[in-house]
Amino acid sequence: MKRLDKAAEAIAKSILHCDSMRVISHNDADGITSAGLICNALLRAGIPFQATLLNRLDESAIIGLTGPVVFCDMGSGKPELISRVKGECFVLDHHRPVGTLDCMHLNPHLYGIDGAFELSAAGTVYCVIRHMGENADLAGLALVGAMGDRQAMIGANRSILEEAVASGAVEIRAGIKMPEDGPVQEVFSKSVEPLLDFTGDPEKTLSFLNDLRIEGNIQDLAGDDLSRLGTALTLKLLMQGSFAADSVLGEVIRLKHEVVENALELVQLLNACGNRDVPGVGLTLCLRDGALLGEARRLAAEYKGHILREIGLLRERSVAMKNIRYLKMENMEAGAIVSGLGIRYLFTDQPLVTLNHKDDKVKISARGTKPLIARGLDLSVALKSAAEAVGGAGGGHTIASGASVPPGMEDKFLSLVDEIVGSQLCKDATEKASVSEDGL
Repeated sequence: MKRLDKAAEAIAKSILHCDSMRVISHNDADGITSAGLICNALLRAGIPFQATLLNRLDESAIIGLTGPVVFCDMGSGKPELISRVKGECFVLDHHRPVGTLDCMHLNPHLYGIDGAFELSAAGTVYCVIRHMGENADLAGLALVGAMGDRQAMIGANRSILEEAVASGAVEIRAGIKMPEDGPVQEVFSKSVEPLLDFTGDPEKTLSFLNDLRIEGNIQDLAGDDLSRLGTALTLKLLMQGSFAADSVLGEVIRLKHEVVENALELVQLLNACGNRDVPGVGLTLCLRDGALLGEARRLAAEYKGHILREIGLLRERSVAMKNIRYLKMENMEAGAIVSGLGIRYLFTDQPLVTLNHKDDKVKISARGTKPLIARGLDLSVALKSAAEAVGGAGGGHTIASGASVPPGMEDKFLSLVDEIVGSQLCKDATEKASVSEDGL
């Protein structure tokens, strides 16, 4: 962290010497909070900026682009594109680097920190903007970015959390990690996280809560009520075959300076804004402008409906191969979210891949689990290799990756991913057998 912080300080000084800045960032929760962090810092420093939020970094994004420009939550895997930007360029990312960038580049992987688990893009950006002025009050946004990428509050994230608490940016309390506040029955009946067998059914939800004698607002539960509900949720998840209880119970982060107090609600709102192609609405929330909060909540409710429908299709139509499980669909609205929910709550034994044929492209989202990663799974390698072999592109993190392939190449792509994942998991088993034999 000391080496990363020193590099972050150098980048901050260089940015402060710029007369203006183009900001280009990803359009998911981590990318939008990353943009929010740097834009807030630029605004406070009196540096004019223009922000663009993209689904992916490709040729169209850099045509005619001149610096100074800062790329957030993207760029580390595209050195050939970044090198073509004329003028000063900065890359603040947490994806595994590919090749070498010839510009100022901050990435946790370069400093021995795992960007998939311990530091998000928003956290990386925060490391820079904390040297651009009195910006500790923005630390909550860095935590929202980490939560958006399903990261735990460990390692570098824990350091940011401690700084956020110390500065008064956030408050921590024990509780149930739900993305909405309000009456417990209402929150549980419409929440997709956690994904329970009564999700979407108000009557079953009420029966579950009545059996536990739970009522009141979810954010106010404490003592015996909280303990009783937590135990029941853990047992229910285990009965569903899920080991995601640790992501439902524990430290609840409350934001003290943002447009909403519930950190998970902000994650939900930002993801919905990105999915509905209005990431700019999410950026205004990160700039602490609540004028569009009602619109963002409407979009989130609409998006949740799509998620529930597609989760139903995942239950009904997913197919298990030898080493992976997949769902092929057309015009999905929530492929990445469905992959994440599916691997956490429904199908935990194999990596889960969703393929979505939409607008003459096949977009792919793949998710794994920490136990699979421990066995050797690396989805970034698997998706990149398989996609490139069929004329597409892919990459990301060991546990969560994406790709795009030409229509008609889905089956070949799946076959290659299944083969690569099989070799990764088999290699781990072989290595363990070798260690065991050596021990004998």
